[in-house]
Amino acid sequence: MFQVLVIFTLFWTALTWGFQQGQITGMISALQKHDESITFNEGQIFLIVALPSLCCVFGILYVAVLDEKLGRRWCLIAGCTPSFVNWLILYYASTFTSFVLSRFLAGISSGSLWLLTMSATTEYTLTKSRGLFLSIVLVLLPAFGTALGHILGILYHWRTLALVGIITTAITVIMPYFCVESPHWLASRGRFEECERSFRKLHGSDASTEHELQLLIKLEYNKQQAADKMNSKHVLQKLMLAAKEKYFWKLMFMSIVVYIYYSAAGKVVFSNLATVMLGEITGTSDVLIYTLVVDGFIFIGTCISCVLIKKMPIRVLLFSSGLAANVILITLSACLYFKSTEGYFQWINVILLALYFIVTNAGPYPVMEVLLGEMFPVELKLYCFLLSSPIGVIGTFVCIITLPGIVGVMGYYGLFLLNSAVMFGCLAYLYVYMPETKGRTMQEIEIYFKTNSFEIDKILNTNEQNKVLI
Repeated sequence: MFQVLVIFTLFWTALTWGFQQGQITGMISALQKHDESITFNEGQIFLIVALPSLCCVFGILYVAVLDEKLGRRWCLIAGCTPSFVNWLILYYASTFTSFVLSRFLAGISSGSLWLLTMSATTEYTLTKSRGLFLSIVLVLLPAFGTALGHILGILYHWRTLALVGIITTAITVIMPYFCVESPHWLASRGRFEECERSFRKLHGSDASTEHELQLLIKLEYNKQQAADKMNSKHVLQKLMLAAKEKYFWKLMFMSIVVYIYYSAAGKVVFSNLATVMLGEITGTSDVLIYTLVVDGFIFIGTCISCVLIKKMPIRVLLFSSGLAANVILITLSACLYFKSTEGYFQWINVILLALYFIVTNAGPYPVMEVLLGEMFPVELKLYCFLLSSPIGVIGTFVCIITLPGIVGVMGYYGLFLLNSAVMFGCLAYLYVYMPETKGRTMQEIEIYFKTNSFEIDKILNTNEQNKVLI
């Protein structure tokens, strides 16, 4: 009962978050045509598009501060609230200021919900199902919501979609109230009795779940004892101690590499500018059929990811699909360079773009979401993201705001070739430093990044204990 409610809450939150990302494409197309006599220049329009990406970091700061006292459940409510207000303002928006305010709040909510759904999914699910649920919550449902936003944005007026957003987000604000608190968050705050009750409500009390619970309590209890000895109970004091360790900066750099890959792979750019890009690539403004094809292929890719991430080691999945995606992107670049006026050639370009997003959504995106969800210690997770995410936010903002200029100078073929080179570099780094975490508990993964070993029981009983508990 409690696990079903939590999972449904996370699923619904992910779906509405994706819808918010996709809705912008139809609104931007309407603003470019001066819908309702609203006249903005191209600079103002692209600022409206890029602003949420830039403001995501404020959303992460927002929930990082609240999380210290409120926990995951109330933070989900707090993270959804700006989205609700965003839809209200957007429904009545007519001036540049009102659009900017709306998009600012959308950015706050996007940063909050991306981080919270990632953290909550890793903490509310068991080891054997964690990868699958992360793929569904962070890739599959946002992709479906984005596709829904793209298609409805073409078929209906953007104010109608804002009304839909008001209703769906109101539900999202209410649902977390009825969920239990994250057992991992409770344990990280030393509330072990509450942790046990919450964990058993979610997962029952069979032998395998009890083992995972005891492992969680053992590690977090020892960390609490170490914090008492070092007089570092506050999370910021723990963060300062961790910053003196080599593993901390390794994690920081790895997360930055993931953000760079996201920017180069076009994850956010395509979500926001899909219809604009398709119109320019195909040379037609009637992009409904093209949008249906590409979004349909993206959804197929995310569905495939749920199967692959359950069946394959995550390293094998990442590097096989990552290299395949790069080959497709380079092929698309060559086709755009040696362009033809034949009608079928437009379909070749669209299908190549669709295949690219099938592969990236089937492999690299879900694997990297899993990696980000697993890599940081639970008590420092939100603050670690607060430190590393500005790189990703700035990268995405720069990608969106400079896209017209880059395409004007290099064309889409040059843009895609440049992106593939950056993606090759990111994959090479991850090949060297990324461990295989499938089937490992969150505690084993935390210990590995600190000691290069998954042997948690052995390490906690040696003289390395103080080091790994920082």
